[in-house]
Amino acid sequence: MPRFDIHRADALNPRLSFRIRPMRYRLLASLVAAALLGASLTQAATLAPEQRFRTLGDFAGKKPGKPARDVSGLACMPAANGTQRCLLINDEGSFAQFARIAENRIIPDATLPIVGDDASPDTLGQPPQGICKAPGRFAELDGEAVAYADGAFYVAGSHGCSRRKGEFRLSAFHLARIKVDAEGSPAGKVELTYRLSDMLRAAGPAGTFFGKSLMDDNGMNVEGIAVVGDTLWAGLRAPSLGNRGFLVGASLKALFAPGHAPATEAPRVFELPAGGNRGIRDLAPLPDGRLLALLGPAQEQSLPYSLLLVDPAKPDLATPLGDLPGRGDDKAESLTVLPQDGKGLAVLIGYDGPKNGHFESYRLPLETR
Repeated sequence: MPRFDIHRADALNPRLSFRIRPMRYRLLASLVAAALLGASLTQAATLAPEQRFRTLGDFAGKKPGKPARDVSGLACMPAANGTQRCLLINDEGSFAQFARIAENRIIPDATLPIVGDDASPDTLGQPPQGICKAPGRFAELDGEAVAYADGAFYVAGSHGCSRRKGEFRLSAFHLARIKVDAEGSPAGKVELTYRLSDMLRAAGPAGTFFGKSLMDDNGMNVEGIAVVGDTLWAGLRAPSLGNRGFLVGASLKALFAPGHAPATEAPRVFELPAGGNRGIRDLAPLPDGRLLALLGPAQEQSLPYSLLLVDPAKPDLATPLGDLPGRGDDKAESLTVLPQDGKGLAVLIGYDGPKNGHFESYRLPLETR
């Protein structure tokens, strides 16, 4: 598997102007990483977008005939013949939507229902109980995150109370698995599970915020997922505790085990240096198992969106990669790794607010070796 390393020539972030080599510079890497984490994340260098991606057609919004303005996640299969088959989620519907990416073009495709009008008796595990301020109706999925790995897409609801009234809406507490064939077409029915709630409730200091209001009580909210091996990593927008954000790792085998028994397996929980009042807004895996995290405000604070490199094997060595430029009220919500072109690591950022996500690519100060 290729690895990505911080390289010498990139001028986007001069603080990262070194190359980490195994063994010989391990101590140096640790000292530099510690220095980086000690610096204020709000003073990170600002990254510059490389190019805007064109969307050929509209993604479906909540209202029929209206384009999506609430893109919250995009994940893609490995490229085949220069094209990536992808799945997009927005947080105001009960469906996901397929898409294709070729060069700098995004082509929306068919939609796929994730949840229906009522809870399905086939959903694995047990619905969470006794949370949020008030009962609410079964409504939209509140889809916040999408991931791809090993022939399947995964879509996660927010697993949080409604933002305005703090209501419990069971529809938002689903994790879905969509198995696909080699062409990216669905292969079987959508599998649903409630068991991510069990894992989140057991997530150490963050777990006590499960089922509390995001806006009023720093309540838990999932905004990013990534899958590496058997582990589904959930990135939490909130709670934000001190300068820490939280990454929760759950076993796919436990999440999608047959039957309705709740999950009893303990999750892995990592605390990341997110900065005050910031959390994880999306995640994307690198081929070597490390993760890119998109950081942003935990609620609605006026704070920068940033990228962070995380190694689940060494979470204390997380490395800031830079801030995204401000875009007014638009919120960076989607992070996707693009195919490698020999020029270093490129990622695609999508935004909640503008029509069809206003996707643009960024070249990061990382390269393969």
